[in-house]
Amino acid sequence: MNKKEQENRLESKAKNELQKIQQLAESDFVKGKLKEMMNNKLRKDIVIRDDLLKGGAEPSQKLTDKIDDRQQALDDLASIIDTHQTHLLSTYDVAKAAISELRKSNPKKANELENSLALKIKQSGSSVIKTKRLRR
Repeated sequence: MNKKEQENRLESKAKNELQKIQQLAESDFVKGKLKEMMNNKLRKDIVIRDDLLKGGAEPSQKLTDKIDDRQQALDDLASIIDTHQTHLLSTYDVAKAAISELRKSNPKKANELENSLALKIKQSGSSVIKTKRLRR
């Protein structure tokens, strides 16, 4: 494989990973907002239950079931988010490695892709990679 073919292959790989990152980061952001909303609803239900208990009244079975169901759904979503974030970070690492490899043969194109990566992360609203980038 000649130098140009190698360069094209690395560029293509980096672009594919950038696209994956954008999709995963946007999905991560949406799931995070959903988790926040579900957590707020659960918190309100718990406050209602606690107020009833303080007042000496027994909370209804419907309220208790709703709290249990929301807690289970929140736990399931948290697990999905954790798995999703692991995949996002893995994809980010693959993209960074491909850009690093491309930098050896075409530094200008590598810089463009790295800037694109930074922009996609910023626009996505996902905090996972932003946090990881700060730790480095």
